[in-house]
Amino acid sequence: MASLELHGVIKDFAQQRILKGINFKIRDGEFLSLVGPSGCGKSTLLRMIAGLDTISDGEIEIGGTVVNGLAAKDRDIAMVFQNYALYPHMTVRENMAFALEMRGESRATIDERVREASRILGLEHLLERLPRQLSGGQQQRVAMGRAIVRQPKVFLFDEPLSNLDAQLRVQMRTEIKDLHARLGVTTIYVTHDQIEAMTMADRIVLMRQGLVEQIGPPLELYDRPNNTFVATFIGSPSMNLLDGEIVCDDVTRFKFADGQALDISGYGTGVKAGAVRLGIRPEHIAIDGNGIKARAIVVEPTGSETHVTVELAGQRLALIVKDRLSISRGEEIGLSMPVSRCHLFDAGTQARIDRQPIH
Repeated sequence: MASLELHGVIKDFAQQRILKGINFKIRDGEFLSLVGPSGCGKSTLLRMIAGLDTISDGEIEIGGTVVNGLAAKDRDIAMVFQNYALYPHMTVRENMAFALEMRGESRATIDERVREASRILGLEHLLERLPRQLSGGQQQRVAMGRAIVRQPKVFLFDEPLSNLDAQLRVQMRTEIKDLHARLGVTTIYVTHDQIEAMTMADRIVLMRQGLVEQIGPPLELYDRPNNTFVATFIGSPSMNLLDGEIVCDDVTRFKFADGQALDISGYGTGVKAGAVRLGIRPEHIAIDGNGIKARAIVVEPTGSETHVTVELAGQRLALIVKDRLSISRGEEIGLSMPVSRCHLFDAGTQARIDRQPIH
């Protein structure tokens, strides 16, 4: 196992800067997820760590050693790809043993490691099958087993669950997280699925357009997003964002476009008059007959809860109610938005306006 550090990592391609100076450290044994929309640079960054792509500038350290000049085979990492990359003519046992055979390991060592990895992953009864005889989930386990037998310093996962159906993705998420807990190997997991990142990682690195927007534990990004991009990317359904302005008179209020206002004096002393965006997550909005008036547009009962889309001051927002509701399309309802659950963002920079305690 080893820590991993990136210092000012840059990637240029065809006179275009793909990665714009990436800096972060992954602790020994940590599970870190690189997440972001397609094209943000997360897979490129993973390939550079693996040694499959060159870096244009900066340094990559694994276990305190700068590996910029090392070939992929010399970095002591193991990578699990999106398409599994299994040899179709080899059995499960042969696929898992191949890298060790190329390294010249003894037959006894190879057999022991393959046996242990297959036990961990529940593959003992599949060792003599070919990849075409396996399900997608089983093929993914074989790809993981091939990585485990190498006993690397770092595991790299590149969107390994994207080819699986929804139910199997949930199952494999649990298995990968459990595997990391048992092995304790430093792991970097690339995904565009924020649910995967939230449920699996110790920390998330959220990227956009070659830059890091925020790094932190999943719930930190969820509860204290740095900006509106983080606020809407993390969470499903995403955070509601409402345009309006702060009015400071006898009470500090957030004024909607239709003239309704929300008392936000409890937000703190850092709030100034002017245009802002108010954010609130769907589960933090309650139905209250005396609250802000909105009109129901879509009502979606799911059994344990009800998802409602409403229109408020010309903007749509979602709410999740932990109950079964009898609401009709077009019906006017009142909404309660506790100030303790609200987030304010600068209308220009989109950056979070931090709460400042009231003395």
